[in-house]
Amino acid sequence: MNLGKLNEKCPECGCKDKTLKRRLDAEHRAFGTTQSLTCSKCGYVFKSPEDEKKEKDEN
Repeated sequence: MNLGKLNEKCPECGCKDKTLKRRLDAEHRAFGTTQSLTCSKCGYVFKSPEDEKKEKDEN
């Protein structure tokens, strides 16, 4: 994930607070994959699971 997305303002409401949802590995709790990065105020989606799949396919 691009760390710049964590500091950028939401294009919908201008809020900088975000909610990060992750799916943790059942065996090793320290490892996980990002599920979504959304604005805490309005719910704008900065990153979704579909974006994650596209990035893996490109690499």
